[in-house]
Amino acid sequence: MSVFRWPARVYWEDTDGGGIVYYANYLRFLERARTEWLRARGHSQLQLARDPGIVFTVVSLSVDRRTRTGPAAGSERAGGVR
Repeated sequence: MSVFRWPARVYWEDTDGGGIVYYANYLRFLERARTEWLRARGHSQLQLARDPGIVFTVVSLSVDRRTRTGPAAGSERAGGVR
């Protein structure tokens, strides 16, 4: 299975007071990666929703942060979709 990689810059507004990505904002990055994954394959989420009526719903999500500190403001990270 191939992995789609999408580089994303972390902005200050994505972080908590310590400059580390606030955990709930991981969902924003995941949604952006999914949108870019579809776009790279020639699809638009808006167009899919309009016709043929396909919408995407997150049923379950698990985030495993294996580092002591998350991405920091100003850094660029690659998100992925499998």
